[in-house]
Amino acid sequence: MKNRGGFASKAVGTFFTLSAVSLLNFITNLILARVLGPAGKGIITPAMNIASIVIALASLGLGNSVAFFIDKPPFKAKDVLLTSTLVSLLTGLIAAFCTWMTISLTVVEATAITKTFFSGGTFFTVVYTTTQSCLLGRNRIGVMNIINLISSFVRTALCTILLYLIWPSVEGFALAYFAAQTLNAILTTILSFRETGVRGAKFDVSFLIKAISFTIAVYLARIALETNATVGVILLKQFRPPDEVGLLSQAMTVSNLLMLIPQALAMALYGAVVGEKNKEQFAARAIRLSLIATFVIAIILAATAPWLIPILFKKAFTPSIPFLWALLPATVVYTIPQLYTSLLIASWGKPWHFFSASAIALCVNLLGNILLLSHLGPWATVVAFSASVLAMTVYYIILLVRKGGLRFSEIFIPRLDDFRILLQRLKTI
Repeated sequence: MKNRGGFASKAVGTFFTLSAVSLLNFITNLILARVLGPAGKGIITPAMNIASIVIALASLGLGNSVAFFIDKPPFKAKDVLLTSTLVSLLTGLIAAFCTWMTISLTVVEATAITKTFFSGGTFFTVVYTTTQSCLLGRNRIGVMNIINLISSFVRTALCTILLYLIWPSVEGFALAYFAAQTLNAILTTILSFRETGVRGAKFDVSFLIKAISFTIAVYLARIALETNATVGVILLKQFRPPDEVGLLSQAMTVSNLLMLIPQALAMALYGAVVGEKNKEQFAARAIRLSLIATFVIAIILAATAPWLIPILFKKAFTPSIPFLWALLPATVVYTIPQLYTSLLIASWGKPWHFFSASAIALCVNLLGNILLLSHLGPWATVVAFSASVLAMTVYYIILLVRKGGLRFSEIFIPRLDDFRILLQRLKTI
């Protein structure tokens, strides 16, 4: 059954886990930048972006259906998990093939070894994306955090060993990615089946039928969201040299450091409100605190970037700083849709709103890139992405005011009670 542990403790635990994971990813990115330079980054990032889109396609939105229906009668948890896992194995194989073919067509510099490792990593990511949803539906956030930390440590350790000592190439990073995703899938699947039990489990067609509407909406939304986050870099790669793509990719990587707090809160929020109603005020408090925190971090990051980036990543990445500054406001604003997506899916059970917002953002992003890319180069990607985030945020705000009963002030303006309640809960951790 669902673990009803405290939201604050899980949010804080997830924040520290994501902080550690981000530090490990930062070290990995630092190694990539110093060993392979902008050109290597310009090959790896488009390949990773392609893998992300294919993973979203192949996951079929089943993960959210598993989390939502895992303990809802008349379904049995072990049947839900077994059914979704078997489906993910099939779709993962298809995803691996599609990753290979798409990288072959769009990243011509990628070797056969690189494509093989990225394709294998895609397969295992599809599997663990589905199986970990059992843990999310049961609110086992702590277990998910441990697995995430272990796999990230393995990836960073392998990157360090391979790129510095054994295989200083794009292929070396691809191998580390493959190994980490494989370990993640194995650990997540074993612990998920341990959570539900596997003896007597059967393939439940009725679950698939029931979950179709829910799954389709989340599926389409995830595709749109992943594409929105990555399409700019993929399009840029077709018109600009790898060095320019690498500079923009580096700026996006650094700006994503802001997402630590909203990611932690979104995961904890999902586990806390899944299957429960009337959680709008609860979510509003989380987003107000998240906006303040990300805004403060953005100011610090913007102020220190001119010194940190040349020191950490070499002077070749100094031209990425203006891109970073331009991306920071949109990254802060993205806190709103990221957190309220958890509310829409887990509490409201209305994933079609998630799809609508994601589709609007993707259309704005594509239109901006198509119109501006030939004129502005990398800046077109920055402008188009920022406009897409703004469009998605406006959609969510209108929805929450009209259907969620919230006022504008409840979404944006912090209250003393927010900090008082947070401190009280942190003292109980």
